[in-house]
Amino acid sequence: MCHSRTSRINLCYLVSRLRRHGPIFQLYNIIKHFDRRLFSPLIITLSPEAPDSLLSLFTENDVKIISIGLSRMSSMFLGPKKIKRILDKNSINLIHTFDYRSVMLCSNHFHEIPHVTTCRQAYNHIFGPILGRMMMKTFLMACKKSEAVVAVSNTIRNFVQNQNSRRINVIYNGVDQTIFKPVSRKEKAVIREQLNLPQNKRIFLSVGFLSKTKDPFTVIKGFLKSEFSQNSVLVLVGSGSLRQKCVQLAAGNNNVCIIGFVENVKDYFGAADIFVSGSLTEGCPNAVMEAMACGLPVILSDIPAHQELLNFNKEAGVVFSLSNAESLSQMLTKIDSLHYSVRSQAALNIINEHGNAQKMSLNYQQLYKQLSG
Repeated sequence: MCHSRTSRINLCYLVSRLRRHGPIFQLYNIIKHFDRRLFSPLIITLSPEAPDSLLSLFTENDVKIISIGLSRMSSMFLGPKKIKRILDKNSINLIHTFDYRSVMLCSNHFHEIPHVTTCRQAYNHIFGPILGRMMMKTFLMACKKSEAVVAVSNTIRNFVQNQNSRRINVIYNGVDQTIFKPVSRKEKAVIREQLNLPQNKRIFLSVGFLSKTKDPFTVIKGFLKSEFSQNSVLVLVGSGSLRQKCVQLAAGNNNVCIIGFVENVKDYFGAADIFVSGSLTEGCPNAVMEAMACGLPVILSDIPAHQELLNFNKEAGVVFSLSNAESLSQMLTKIDSLHYSVRSQAALNIINEHGNAQKMSLNYQQLYKQLSG
C-alpha cells in the first residue's frame, strides 16, 4: 500500500471501543490539542459501544469514528479485511494502537503502515500470573513490529525494557487543566453544598474502581484507624465488584461515604482537601494526576508509579506501606506536618511541569511527524 506524500498526516487510532476509562480520556486529550492543519484523526473501534461510551465526546470535536462492530473473537478473524478497506479509503499514513486487541491486530496485519504502540500497564499485574504473563509476552513480541513504542511512565518503560532491548519513548499521561484545576474556598463551599458534603470537616477523597488492584479496603481501614475518623470524612467515588463489601466494612460509620459511579468527578476533586490512593499497581495514575491538578496533596501507596510522581516534588504528598492500614493511618497524620498551601502548590507544580495534556499531545505530535517525515 502506497500513499502519496502530503503535508497533512492522516492518523488512525485503533481501539477496542470508546469506553469511559483512562486510556480513552488520554486519547481525547491527544486529539483535542492537535493542529488540525497538520493532522487528520480517524478512530476505528472494533466492538459496539457500551452504555458508558465517550463516543459523543469525540464526535462533538469533529473526530471521524468508524466501528466495525464485531465481538472480541470475531474481530480478530473478520476484522483485518474490514479495517484494511477503511485504511485504504482514508489514505492512512500512521496507526496508533492503545490496547491489547488492537496491538495484536496491527502486529499481524497492516505492516506497510508505520505503527505506534502505547504501553500503559503491565498485564501480569492486572490479569494474574498465568494469563497476565502470557499477555505480556505476546504484547512485547508485537511491540517489536512497531516503529515506535511509548511508555506512559519510566516505571512502565523500565518494566518493558527489561524484557525488550529496543528503545522505549516516555510520554506521561496528561491532565486537561481547563477541567481539573484548583478552586477557591468560596467555590469549594458551593460545591460541597451541591454534593451534600459537610462544610466544617476535612474531606479525604479516593477515586477509582472498587476492585482488588485499587485496594479500597486498606483505604477504609486506614481511615477508620486514624485520629481523623471522628471529625473528617472519607469519600470513595467509583463502582466495582468490591462496592458491597466496602459498604459492609464501613457500616456504622457516617464519616465514610461510598458514592459509586459519577460523571461529575471533577466536582468531588473540588470538594476535597486531600487525595488518597491505595492502588497495588499503576502505569501512570490518572486519578492521582487529576487530584494534583486540582491542588490536592496526596497520600499514596508505596508503588513505583506513585513514587515516580512524587520524585518530581516530594512536598506534594507522602507514601504509606502497600496494603498496610496502620501505615496509612500514620500518614494521614503526617500529611499535616507541612503547611497545606505548600503541599497544594507542589502537587499543582508537578502537573504544570510534567503532566499537562497539551504538552503530552505536543510530544505525540512530534513523534508522529518524525515517523511520517
